[in-house]
Formats: sequence, structure tokens, C-alpha cells
Amino acid sequence: MQRKVYIVLILGLLLGLQSCVKDLAELNKDPNNSTQADPDLLFKYAVKRGMGGYLTASHLEYNGLDQWMMYFASRGGVEPGNEYPSPSGGDAFWNETYIDAMNNAQVIIREAATHPDWVNKQAAAAIWKSFMMHRITDLWGDAPYSEALNGNPALDFTPAYDTQQQIYLQLLSDLKTAAESFDPAKPFYEASSDLLFAGNMEGWIRFANALRFRLAMRISNVLPERAREEIAELSQVVLISDESQTAAFQFNSVYNKPLLEAAVIRYQEGEQYINPSKFLVDMLQTTDDPRIGYILEKTSLSDAFPFIDEYRGVPNLVAYNSDIWQNYNLDAQLGDPLGRWGDVSRIGKWYLNNDRPMPLLSFSEMCFLQAEAALKGWWFGNPMDYLKQGVRAHMQYMNAHADMPKISETDILNYLNRISEADLEQIITQKYILFAYENVFEAYAEYRRTGFPVLRDVDGNPIDETIFPKRLRYPYSEFTYNRTNYLTAVEQQGPDSQLTPLWWDQ
Repeated sequence: MQRKVYIVLILGLLLGLQSCVKDLAELNKDPNNSTQADPDLLFKYAVKRGMGGYLTASHLEYNGLDQWMMYFASRGGVEPGNEYPSPSGGDAFWNETYIDAMNNAQVIIREAATHPDWVNKQAAAAIWKSFMMHRITDLWGDAPYSEALNGNPALDFTPAYDTQQQIYLQLLSDLKTAAESFDPAKPFYEASSDLLFAGNMEGWIRFANALRFRLAMRISNVLPERAREEIAELSQVVLISDESQTAAFQFNSVYNKPLLEAAVIRYQEGEQYINPSKFLVDMLQTTDDPRIGYILEKTSLSDAFPFIDEYRGVPNLVAYNSDIWQNYNLDAQLGDPLGRWGDVSRIGKWYLNNDRPMPLLSFSEMCFLQAEAALKGWWFGNPMDYLKQGVRAHMQYMNAHADMPKISETDILNYLNRISEADLEQIITQKYILFAYENVFEAYAEYRRTGFPVLRDVDGNPIDETIFPKRLRYPYSEFTYNRTNYLTAVEQQGPDSQLTPLWWDQ
């Protein structure tokens, strides 16, 4: 009898222990770390991180590409023989784009294989991944793509490089597939998770098609027949056809617009490289462009001293020890010992408005793309009509988000009437104005592709194209951790130099 009691007690203890182990296992589950991917959270993060941040934008764009493209100029001048220093933000942009933006989008794409209801979420993620990859390849050329972001359980961090031609053809195919795969009967992202279109699927379809149009024109010099075929197919689908359909990102008081962060919040840190350039100021003044008051602030000293120009830019490519600098920073000569550079313009406050969405691909750009395609005979309609429509759309967009006096209809008409020819130079020059400050990636790409606008030095002479950068050098991490594939890419593309042209820039 006593033996039976012991057996019962032992069994009870074992069952109790098993129950405790089970309960402990439940307690050890972290409610904040789900074992299943949440596509809405992943997508929101991918888009947000794809928009970059203050530090990366400051180093890559404002202190780098924006100066190469003569939107900004440094007050301190340049070092002779090093007129185009390599921007330090390239490595950070590469890592943020691959690890944060594209990787999170790729998780959605991969997981969608076992979630048929994710078809729309997968399509939008593919479009965003394509948008980010197009920026990567336009900055570096050949890059890891087909073997990248595969979630290899062996933790293989050495993906092979695809050629830029392979990347572009894949992007065109992926965008077409994504745009055609949306199913209105299936769910989509919550409005709060879609930071571009607030859950509007048609917005993503139009964005995909417009981006495909952009990429087709980008390769129009090297693969004209393929580009023409893409454009012909796009005549049968919906595109961005008015300003309300523009793909734009809304910053906020928590996630500030990087330019606002550099120009205002961290003004002392950024003031050396956010002054508009002489080239940009001269362009706007020479053409009597009514957008000048939006793009530039008047010089602060011009109110008190009539002999100082209302608008004045800082010259690019001038040596730091040049005598030219004696004609700048007149504050010191007028009695201000701090020398506040009140004789040069600052960036227009319109661009520092955190409440205004920042366009990624706008209706205005769509008009300019159609103008160029029509100029080639690949698109229906008159190139001049598209060109003027794009300029008008840009001015009206500025008016819609302005606290300052609006650009009048008379000023718009007068400016449009002065456009006498819709040639490639005029089309790309208008794109250059459209892309001012906020989309230097596209301005830089279009300049390399077309040579417009003709960038000029302080004396008005065209710049030396033999030293103008054609690309960024690969990140140091690729040289060290992915060395074998890096060397293969260098062998197939050319030296890892800023002077090596990209495939579409031949």
C-alpha cells in the first residue's frame, strides 16, 4: 500500500514538472518579437529607411552630389587637383539601401510565396525594391542583385555582381510584372503603413509604370530598340497624369526632412555647404524664371546696401586660395567681425517646409519624360506641349504649397512664351530646375546621360568633363568582405574609379 502511494506521488510530481516546463516555455515567448513576419511593419520600415536620414544625405548629397551638380557650392572653395572629392556618405547609403530598405522589402516578397493573400503587398514591395535598386546601380553601376537579399541560412555575405545591363532589364521586367499583378479583391497595406500612397493600390500601379518609363529613357542611348518597345507598351497603361498622383514622401516633426535638419536645425554645422551656387543663380536670373523666389532667398545685406545683388550664388570649382574670395563675405568689410556671408543667397524657405511632401517621381517629371519620348518619335503628341505642361505643373505645385506670394498666371505665361524650342537641352534643363536640392540623384543621372544642362565654371566656360565624376567608388566593405566578386566587377566594368563611366553612359 505504501509503495502504491509513493508511485502516485512520483507520477504527480512528474506531471507537475511537465506542466511547469510547459508554462515556462510559454512565459519565455517574447510578445514583442513575433516569429512571423508582419508585412505592414516591414513595408513601412523599408520605405522610411529608403528615404534616408540627415547624416547620410548631408555627406552624400549636400556636401557631395549637389556640389558636383552645382546646386550648392562650398564657401571655402576647393583644393586644386581635387575639385571633386569623393563624398563620404556613399558607404552609408549603400548599407542603408541594401540592409534596411531592400532587405525588408525582400522579406515580404519571399514570405508572399506561402501567403497567397499577400499578392498586392508583394507587388508594392517589389516596386519599392526596384526603385531603391535603380538608385544603387545609377550611382555605382554593376552591383549585387540576383544573388543579394536571398536570406541565405549559411550567412553568405558574398553575392556576385550583376552587370548594370542585367540589372536594368530585370528592373523593367519586375516593374511590369508588379504593376500587372495587383488584385483589387485581395487585401493591401493599411493606410498608415503605406507612406507613399496611404493604401491606394492604383497609386503604386501608376508609380511602377512611370518608373518603368524613366528607366526606359535612361537606356535609350545604349538599347534604343528595347527602350522604344517599353515606351510603346506603356502607352496602353495608366501613368501619373496629374499632380495628385505624384509619388511623394511626407516627413514630419519626428522624422525631419534632411534638408531642413541641415539648413535650419543644425545650421552652424551645415551652413558651409548649403549655399546655392553661382551657376544655379545665374541660370534662374538669365531666364527671368519666376520660381527664383522659391528656390533662393534674397541676400540679407541687399536690403540695407543697394549695391549688393538681391540674388547671388557661391562659385563652384574655385580654389580655396583664389583672389575671387576677396569679393565675398562683405559683412566683414561692412563692419561685422563675424562675417556672416550676407552677400550670398540661402536656400529658399519653400524647400524647408516640413509639411510639404517630397516628390520621388512627380507629374512634372512625367511630362518631361513624355516630351523627350515624343521628341524621339516614340510617344504621341507634341514635345513642346509636354514641356510646357511640365513647367506649368511645377510652378502650380510650388504655388499649392507656398505661404509666400504665388507665381501669377501672367508670369507663368510670359515664361512659357519665352521657351522657343522643345529640344533635349531645354527638356533636361527644366528637369534640372525641377530636381533642385531634393532629387540630385536624378539630376546627376540625367547629366551623365545627356550632358545637359551644360555646367560652367566661374568664368562661364564649360567644365572639364575629363575630371567630372561618372560614378561613386564601391564601399570599402565590398573591397574587404566581398573581395572576389568586387574584383570580378572591376574587371568587367572598369577601374573602381570615379572616372569610369556606367553602361548607359557610353
